[in-house]
Amino acid sequence: MRGRVALLSLLSMLSLAVALVVAPGGATAAPVTKTTSARTSAVTSSSLGKFSPTFTGPAATGCASAGCSLLTGPFPTPSTAGLSASSPAVAAGTAAAKTLATEAAASDPRYHAMPSPVGRSAGDSTDPPAADPISPAPTVSCPGPGCDPISTSAGGSVGVKGLNAVDSAENTTNIFKDVEPPDQGLCAGNGYVVETNNIGEILGFNQRLDRLSSPISLDTVMGLTGRGWSSGGDPSCLYDYSNGGHWFFTEIVSASAEAAGGAFTGCFSAVANSCYEGIAVSQGSSPFGPYYVYYLNANYNPKEPGAPSLLNDFAKIGVTRDAFLVFYDEFPLLGGGFGGGGFNGAQEFAFDKNALEHGRRVTLADGGPNPKFNVAIENMGLLPTPDGTCAGTSPATAGIFCWSAVIPAQPADGGQYDNQYGGSGFMVSALDFESFFGNPSAGDNRVAVWDWTGLSNLNSSGCGSCSGVNFGGQVFTGQPYYGPENLLGVGNLSPQKAGPIPLGDECGAAGLSTGSPPPTSCPEGGINPNADNMTQVSQGQGQLWSALPTEVNQTFATTSEIHNGAAYWVVGTGSFDKTGLFTITNQGYVSAAHEDLEFPAMAAEGTGGNGKTIMDFTLNGNGGPTGADHGGFYPSTAYGRLTATSLGLTGSTIHIADLGQSPEDGFGEYQGFPGPTRPRWGDYSWAIYPGSGDRIYFATNYIQYPNCTGSAFTLTIGTCGGTRDDFANWGTSVNYVVP
Repeated sequence: MRGRVALLSLLSMLSLAVALVVAPGGATAAPVTKTTSARTSAVTSSSLGKFSPTFTGPAATGCASAGCSLLTGPFPTPSTAGLSASSPAVAAGTAAAKTLATEAAASDPRYHAMPSPVGRSAGDSTDPPAADPISPAPTVSCPGPGCDPISTSAGGSVGVKGLNAVDSAENTTNIFKDVEPPDQGLCAGNGYVVETNNIGEILGFNQRLDRLSSPISLDTVMGLTGRGWSSGGDPSCLYDYSNGGHWFFTEIVSASAEAAGGAFTGCFSAVANSCYEGIAVSQGSSPFGPYYVYYLNANYNPKEPGAPSLLNDFAKIGVTRDAFLVFYDEFPLLGGGFGGGGFNGAQEFAFDKNALEHGRRVTLADGGPNPKFNVAIENMGLLPTPDGTCAGTSPATAGIFCWSAVIPAQPADGGQYDNQYGGSGFMVSALDFESFFGNPSAGDNRVAVWDWTGLSNLNSSGCGSCSGVNFGGQVFTGQPYYGPENLLGVGNLSPQKAGPIPLGDECGAAGLSTGSPPPTSCPEGGINPNADNMTQVSQGQGQLWSALPTEVNQTFATTSEIHNGAAYWVVGTGSFDKTGLFTITNQGYVSAAHEDLEFPAMAAEGTGGNGKTIMDFTLNGNGGPTGADHGGFYPSTAYGRLTATSLGLTGSTIHIADLGQSPEDGFGEYQGFPGPTRPRWGDYSWAIYPGSGDRIYFATNYIQYPNCTGSAFTLTIGTCGGTRDDFANWGTSVNYVVP
């Protein structure tokens, strides 16, 4: 999610000044003499140590102290299979929702960026990082590996339009209507493909990508409305192959009613004990349920610094043979975290997967914890980093040098589980601590790979064998990356191809454009790549595949340009199975010549595949200083193929799977204008192997339809013939390709 600011009504949205700095567009010229390159960088490795988990024991408590309450459930919810795309009830409900949404927008418009607070310590500088014209970005030679030409051919991929801003606004449980960013998710298995999106809805497809449902609210899946609770976004999903097959859906849940303002008046407002992670587990192999629903309490330990106002942000999930893995970053919303800081670091949970999939009770009839439902927890805020500790050495450094965004791996299929050392699970993270926290950063050249071992011990009654569960890590140093982000989450903005921006025209009509004479429209904004951290890790072929955003210095014959690209790593797990140490199989860069890309995600094929992998992302740009590619691209869905040994993309080619039709023109592009703005995009792409066959499915954000202008554009839900909303025009695509 990683947003920091809640948005208000039209004029306040356009005039609100926020203290953030927008870095120059991604086509910044750079000195051609800069030659730093990382492709052949020597890789060194060091151990981070082996640790006993912070806690092992009953999932009901999560800690040994009195008053701890981690997990509750299950709360059964019914099947959503009746919410099919062809259902007359769904069609009638959609029409009614559209009418209500339009009326609500006209009477009381509320447009919200999903928050993800980064709490700064009192001693920190409040100045955002200034743009550096000589970027420390790694260099790639063009043409060559890491500087890839763009093909407008789909390259054999097949795609359909996924969810969009209109779908989100017509969700009857989304009282805010237009929400940014979309927070893309995707999962596949057992013949189904499911997309997830903010503020909490899913959309089902078959393997041909025919729609099997209308958008279904996660409020419905998790039974939140009946509890007086609400969705808080950051949805994730996966399909697990054990016990006949089960689907997992997760999101932030707030113990506050949608009608009262939802998460924005509950969890996100630091209301005590209101933040949860909802976990819905299908009772069978259909994504449409019925479901067992559990709630993970982010404030389960009353002694955790910052409780009872801790936020579980940016959660990601994975599975092993034995465990369901959950990660989130922990933010004390009212301060008072480790060392008095505003960030407590990554939290890692390994739940007994069998207990979840069988719908076991967390507590027994007498109220005591179920000895057959266990968890292992690693509070990574207690683990030192190579640069310091989360508590810091003073108030100025508290909350900075914390492990963050430690992403669990998702195996391509059940044959990819790693069963060595009594059952293992893996995570990957970056180490650019300053950038994550919004401080000035020169980038980094380190990634960490983490392991759970002994996870089969979670199956022991009363966790009697859980002393055999361990947590460890290893750092690799070598390949540089540089993705600066300031305090309010603005990275090096990627430019877009120039085009119609009707909301920008409304901004100008409100008298907020600047110049002499003032232009009729506020300027077209950029696409925000966020910071240089991982968002997805794929496990397949004995490797871990992960990527992150980085600026890239593209050097041509006589010039060079700074653009947003991706750095990726392929980490071998075979050596870990034999020696306990990971190895780097490959690493490299991907960037689009003269253009920009955002939110890279990777997926490897599993059992039965052809041993190949893809990376997908959003691609856009203005052609750089020379106006290449006929002035660039609107935000488009794109991908490339690669292998564990290829130097970058195979064929050094990026394919456009779904061509964007107009610029991003959402409220985040103009909020704060004529002061600095903070656009929203992403916050993720996703790619996944469906468990069999030779296809990989992928999804990301792009602009589905051309923007209308003039009288065709109105400040209503479903304007421009129902193709966009007044304050948002984001869309998604869902695709597959044989790599």
